[in-house]
Amino acid sequence: MSDAATLFPGRLAACYEAFVAAVEAEGGAREEFKKTQVSFGLVRKFTWLTPLSKSKCLLLLDMYEKQHDPLFRDIIEYRVDKFTHQIELDNPDLIKQASEAGWFRLAYEWGAKTRS
Repeated sequence: MSDAATLFPGRLAACYEAFVAAVEAEGGAREEFKKTQVSFGLVRKFTWLTPLSKSKCLLLLDMYEKQHDPLFRDIIEYRVDKFTHQIELDNPDLIKQASEAGWFRLAYEWGAKTRS
């Protein structure tokens, strides 16, 4: 089991803080730390933040449909109603951009098993 200070030291701390703020802005969710990542879930988990190095993280957002945005490094279709969108980031601004674009809202809906 890990914690925020262990997983996200130094410059990564700001990315973790922006991640938490983006989820809280949607209404908050259950936070869970694992050895290599932190996730948030409602009925099901919908977003993860994983450190890749001392200066980069990988943000994952599950959504019902494939979304097109240059922010996404990759989109993986796991099944007809689950697309995992990946964003590689080295600063919290990319998390803020994802939030402003509505990607956290769509992921939150997927986690709650609701659709707008």
